[in-house]
Amino acid sequence: MRNLALWSAASALALSALGAVSAYAAVPAKTAGSAPPPIATYWMDVSTTSGFGAGMMGGGRPSLGAVMSMMRGGGGGVGHTLALTLASRQTAPAPAASHVIPAGLQMGPSLPLLAPQQVTAEPETSTPGMPQQFQRPKGRMLIYWGCGEHAGPGQPMVIDFSKVAAGQIPPGFAQLAAMAHAVQRPHSAPGFGEWPNRQDSRAVPVTGSLVGAHRIDANYAPPMSFSLGAGQDFMPGLGLHEAGLSPAGADRLAWQPVPQATGYALAMFGAGQSGDVIMWSSGKGMPALDYLPPTEVRRLVAAGQVLPPSASTCAVPAEVASASPAGMITMIGYGPEADFSDSPRAPKWVAKVRYKTTASLIRGMPGMGAGMAQETGQAGEPSQPPPPPKRRRGLGGLLGGIVPIPH
Repeated sequence: MRNLALWSAASALALSALGAVSAYAAVPAKTAGSAPPPIATYWMDVSTTSGFGAGMMGGGRPSLGAVMSMMRGGGGGVGHTLALTLASRQTAPAPAASHVIPAGLQMGPSLPLLAPQQVTAEPETSTPGMPQQFQRPKGRMLIYWGCGEHAGPGQPMVIDFSKVAAGQIPPGFAQLAAMAHAVQRPHSAPGFGEWPNRQDSRAVPVTGSLVGAHRIDANYAPPMSFSLGAGQDFMPGLGLHEAGLSPAGADRLAWQPVPQATGYALAMFGAGQSGDVIMWSSGKGMPALDYLPPTEVRRLVAAGQVLPPSASTCAVPAEVASASPAGMITMIGYGPEADFSDSPRAPKWVAKVRYKTTASLIRGMPGMGAGMAQETGQAGEPSQPPPPPKRRRGLGGLLGGIVPIPH
């Protein structure tokens, strides 16, 4: 765990030079023409998770059996999550709001929307500054990018943590930042409510459906109502799995294409035998592993930073697989958006529903991805069984140097 903390600090230091981890350029939502802004905006973030860690998602506590299954390489199944946010320019003395949901979601008649509790900062009991036992990060980060049998020219880019700490940034480092133009949901407003919250943080049933009528009632916002159709439900799981090593030693990854997906991106964090941090992404630049507008995804596909929606495979180059015998791979399938309002001109309220599907796996854990494909009923068996990995198995072998995946 000490190594994990050191690698986390070192990676954060290197990535902070990019301005942000998986950097986003926040773009405010716009309304047509010079119309006044709506009184209230509503956001529904709809996510599907699969593979490693999926059993821990959704607001509920994972069972001991689910945790042990993941430690043995179990896929973790598929999970669904919702993040609901209501932001209004109006307020009320005793604010109250709820989202009336379809019966098919299997969560009762409605979900309460509550403002987060104000946290009172505790007085500091220690002197500000560096911790007494702080160690300046040492070592290197090796950055690779692109799908293929072998790494392309100019790879890896080598980041010396000690030089970054001294302000020495390698040429071309900043160009690896994925400056995706994302629209971020609000986190505060005069009238504000969200779910999950302190009153209700239940897990979303994996068999639940969003299809049907939705209504948002609040005493500080106009009434809102819209309906979601069959193509606007949770996205399917990706069934991400290792499909065996190529003759050259590349680690072949495969997944089931999702009809609603607008593009895909993958990233890997691992550790080399000599202690180097290994970072790889499917396109040049670390991908934004979160919601992106479809127009932005199309731009990134054209720029070669995101894989097209027709893609179903990607090979981690042999040099990366050799440099990092184990590694955590995270993948995202960017989804569509649905927009609603009470009027096309000068609306009193607007609502946005965003979709994504993500998957994670630990390289070298047989059965994780393949089990995931079977659980979701998706095709994609390995074309050849991978040879027994010559590495430590399980979480204990991985956490010695793995870096947490940024989101």
